[in-house]
Amino acid sequence: MRPSRIAPPRSGRRLTTALLATTLLLTGVATTAGSSSAAPSAQPGERTVLGEQAPGPLTFQVSSFNLLGAGHTDGKKPRKGFDKSGPRLERAIQILDRESIDVVGFQEMHQAQFAKFTEWESDRFGLFPGNKLGAAPMHNSIAWRTAQWRALRTESIKIPYFKGNEIRMPYVLLEHVETGQQAWFLNVHNPADARGPAQKWRDEAVRREANLVNRLRADHPGVPVFFTGDMNDRDEFFCPVVARTELEAANGGGSDDSGCQTPPAMKVDWLLGTAPTVFTGYAALTDELVKATTDHPVIVADAVVPSAAVQASPIDRVVVIGVEGLRSSALDLTSGAYGRLAAEGAVTLNARTTVESTSPLPNVLSMLTGRRVDAAALGHGVTYNNDRGEVVRTTAGRYVSSIFDLVHNQGGRTYLAANRNRIDMVDRSWDAANGGRDPYGFDDGADKVDKYFRGGNDYRLVEDLRARLERRPAAFTYAELSSLDKVGRKSGFGSERYTKFVGKIERMIGRTMSSIEGSRKLAGRTLLVVAGTNGGVDGAARDNERDGNYTVPLMVWGPGVVAGADLYDLNPQWTDPGNEQDGYETPAPIHTGVVANLVLSVLGLPALPGSLMNRDQRFNVLTGPLG
Repeated sequence: MRPSRIAPPRSGRRLTTALLATTLLLTGVATTAGSSSAAPSAQPGERTVLGEQAPGPLTFQVSSFNLLGAGHTDGKKPRKGFDKSGPRLERAIQILDRESIDVVGFQEMHQAQFAKFTEWESDRFGLFPGNKLGAAPMHNSIAWRTAQWRALRTESIKIPYFKGNEIRMPYVLLEHVETGQQAWFLNVHNPADARGPAQKWRDEAVRREANLVNRLRADHPGVPVFFTGDMNDRDEFFCPVVARTELEAANGGGSDDSGCQTPPAMKVDWLLGTAPTVFTGYAALTDELVKATTDHPVIVADAVVPSAAVQASPIDRVVVIGVEGLRSSALDLTSGAYGRLAAEGAVTLNARTTVESTSPLPNVLSMLTGRRVDAAALGHGVTYNNDRGEVVRTTAGRYVSSIFDLVHNQGGRTYLAANRNRIDMVDRSWDAANGGRDPYGFDDGADKVDKYFRGGNDYRLVEDLRARLERRPAAFTYAELSSLDKVGRKSGFGSERYTKFVGKIERMIGRTMSSIEGSRKLAGRTLLVVAGTNGGVDGAARDNERDGNYTVPLMVWGPGVVAGADLYDLNPQWTDPGNEQDGYETPAPIHTGVVANLVLSVLGLPALPGSLMNRDQRFNVLTGPLG
C-alpha cells in the first residue's frame, strides 16, 4: 500500500509556544535578485515573518513556459503561422499578468527575447541566468516577480543537450518577501530528437536532475524544490523522475512499489514539486493568446506551501466532534473535559453558526465545506434539517468540495460517524456516485468518505470512534453527537435533564481525549476540535435571530495549540461580536465554518475551492499574533 501524501509526523515532541515563536521569528535576507551565488545572510530554511496576524500558507502561481525561440521565427525561414519574437514576447508578458504567474521557468529565451524582456520588465522581474553564463544557458532562464520574491542563491548544473554537449541550466533559491518561505526552482530543456536520436541523453539528463533534487532536499530540509521544463518526453521522463525523488507532478500521477501511474493527457512540458508543497488548479493553456505566442502549451498551477508553524507541527490527524444543541452558556470551563479544553487548548464561547440557519445539518455542511448556506452566494444550499434524498451538488447547483475531498485525494483515510439519518446526506454527497475526481497524485477514487458509521446513540458512536482511533485512526474524522439537541427541544434548554446531558457529552469528549492520549498512533500528533453546530432557546430552538441559538462554543486542543488562549486573541482578523449575529464580511466573528480550512491547514493541505470562511487559512491556533 502506498503511503499517504498528507505530511508524515514531523516530530513526536509537544511544541511549546516559545518553540513556535523561535521557529517563526528568524532573520530575513535582502539579496539583489539575479545576483551571484555568494553566501547570503540567511541560510535555507530560515524565515522572515511580517505583520500582526500569524501568516497563513503561501500560495503562488508557478509556470513552465516555452517561448518558441526567436531563432525559429526571426530568421530567413520563419516558422509559418507565427509573428516575430517581439510581438510574441509582448503576448507572453500578457499571459504572465493574466495568469498572475509569480515564478516562471522559460525555455527557448533567445537573445532577442532576453533583450526585450530585460528592457521592458527589469523593474518587475528578476532573471537568471540571462546573459550571465553565455548564450546557450540564457535559453532556460528563470524569472520571478521582485515584489514577491528575492533571490538568495543562483546556481547552474550541466545537462547534456544535442549530441551530448553539456549546457549549464539554472536553479535558484528564492525567498518569498512577505512570508519568508524559501524554495528552490530548477528549470531545464532536455534534448529533442531534432539532431538525431537523443533518448540516451534525455535519460542521462533525468538522472542528473533527479540527483540534484535529492541533494537539495537532503542539504536543505523543509525547503521545497520546484522543477519546470520542456523534457521532450512523457512517461519516459515522468516515471523515472518520480520514482527516484520526492517530486510530484502538478497534473497528478505517481510511482510506488506497484508501479508507475501516469497523469492523464501528458505533455512534454512539466511542472513538479516536492513536499511540503501541494498543487492545485493545474492547467495546460492552449487558448488563442497562447497559440499566437508559442507552439507549446503554457503550464500553470497554484503551489501551496504550509505556514512555518504548520511545517513545525507534528499534527497529522484531526478529529472534529460536532455537538448539536450545545449552548455556550451551559458549559463549565473550570473542570472536566471542558476545563481541560480551555486550560490546555484554545477556545471561544462566542463563536457563531451560519447567519442563514441555526439548524444542525446546514451548519455541519458549512463546517465541512467552509461555505455559507445561501446557494446564490456560492453556498452549499442546504436550508433544511432532514434527509430529503438529495446531494450537495444539486442543492448548490455545482460541485462543492469538502474536507473529505482534499484529505482523500491526498491519500489520507476519512471517517464519518453519526446517529441521525440526516447525516446520510453527507455520506451520499461524497460517495462513489457523487464524489468528484481526484486530480492530485495517485487517483484515489471518487468515494471520499472511506468509512461511515451510523450508531443508534451517542454513547455507541463514541465507543466505536474510540475503538477506531485506537485501532486504525483516519487522517480526518468527523463525528456528530445529536442527543443534546433532542433533549433540549423535548425537555427545555434550561432544564435539569439538559444540564445532565451536557455532563454526559463532557464525559464522552473526555473519553475521546483519553483515547487520543493513550494511543501510540495518536498521542502528540492529533488535533481535536469540538464545536457546537447550534445552540438552543426554549420554544424557539430554530429562530435565527435569538442569540442563544447562534452563539456556540469552538474549542481546539492538541500539540502546539496555544494553551489557555482565547481564539479571538489569537486571531485579530476576526472580531468578537458581543451578542450580535454579524455577517461574513471582514471584520467578521468566528463562524464555525472556519473549521473546514483550519483542518486542512494544520494537515498541510490547501483551502477548499470556492470556500468563504477562512479561505486564506490564516485562522490560527498554533502560535500567538505577531507584533
